[in-house]
Amino acid sequence: MSNFQICVLIMICSELIASSSQMLLKKSAGIRYSSWIREYLNKWVVAGYLMLFVSMLLTIRAYAWADSYMNVPVLETMGYIFVMLLGRIFFGERITRNKIAGMILILTGILIFYL
Repeated sequence: MSNFQICVLIMICSELIASSSQMLLKKSAGIRYSSWIREYLNKWVVAGYLMLFVSMLLTIRAYAWADSYMNVPVLETMGYIFVMLLGRIFFGERITRNKIAGMILILTGILIFYL
């Protein structure tokens, strides 16, 4: 497996973890808490931030495997697509024409960069 393939796999995992953590944080935001401390220190928020930390470590590792420092930032844009899809799955959010157009632009940009 080449360094580029390893970098891509690490970044896909990192972005999936980061997108999932955003779903946990969004779930926490929709819940009423008895105090402000519980609003910031509850299982959803703590798990979400721990997942973001793991995602950050994976992204740093991807930079080590990247053939070019530009590979990682371009691959990070996949997170927008994952968030849109996970929002649909877990929260029933609508995928509008604008969201689809945005997703197509993101994918087109990634493809153009790698050509």
